[in-house]
Amino acid sequence: MKTSDVRKQRTLAAETWRRFRKNKLALAGMIVLITLVLIALSTIVIDLVTDNAIYNNYVIKQNLRLRLQGPSKAHIFGLDEFGRDILMRMIWAVRYSLFMGTIAIALSTVVGVILGSIAGYYGKVTDNIIMRFMDVLLAIPSMLLATAIVAALGTSLTNVLIAIAISYVPTFARTVRASVLTIKDQEFIEAARAMGASDFRIIFKYILPNSMAPLIVQSTLGVAGAILSIAGLSFLGLGIQPPTPEWGSMLSSARSYIREGWHITVIPGLGIMITILALNVMGDGLRDALDPRLKN
Repeated sequence: MKTSDVRKQRTLAAETWRRFRKNKLALAGMIVLITLVLIALSTIVIDLVTDNAIYNNYVIKQNLRLRLQGPSKAHIFGLDEFGRDILMRMIWAVRYSLFMGTIAIALSTVVGVILGSIAGYYGKVTDNIIMRFMDVLLAIPSMLLATAIVAALGTSLTNVLIAIAISYVPTFARTVRASVLTIKDQEFIEAARAMGASDFRIIFKYILPNSMAPLIVQSTLGVAGAILSIAGLSFLGLGIQPPTPEWGSMLSSARSYIREGWHITVIPGLGIMITILALNVMGDGLRDALDPRLKN
């Protein structure tokens, strides 16, 4: 059987996975991300089973007599400025950084898809109004916009999610709009119109499913940016507040003790770096795997 015939028999998902797994770096990034998700889910289960006993006794409980103790067999990552185990705090911090970043990007994706679809499909005045508003938001750096929103609304988990989501809406709106403009005049869309399909059906059944490839890639890269923004807000004191473990707030509270204990700043920083790197390389791998021009 010819290679071209074999490719035709594969589903789109199988073909994408075949091409994705050839990229070893992207595959490694996916493994790291899956591991982090499992860690985050395990902390939720542990809290439910133990009624927060592990969290109270090992994550937020202080032991000032052992403060700033370096890495050892008993405490692999050492203890922080309040004598709390850094390994336990790093593990519990995963769910806040990863899940909050994912939720924020999910919210911005939904809003961006709706606005981008309407702007691209209807065009003219509707397109101008929506996209000019998106241009105004894009003119403000996302971190600065998120900081301004949190400062105005107040520091809370909900307000942080709202701020991050709003700051990423323009990116998704522009991505979806570009895809809709490319697809909406194709023959199968004209056939759907001729058969009497409503605009809603055309957009959500025919156009958006064919626009998912760039949206998936943008969402993956967006989660990395959202995690970095959450860490930045927490570092500035506008995000997740102590004693709740979060990588940015851990860095913020540890910066005054960097000379006494290098580990309390290096380890949270490495956590952020590894997570962002894993998401970025996986996003690049997905982009290559979903690109129809790169057949291999």
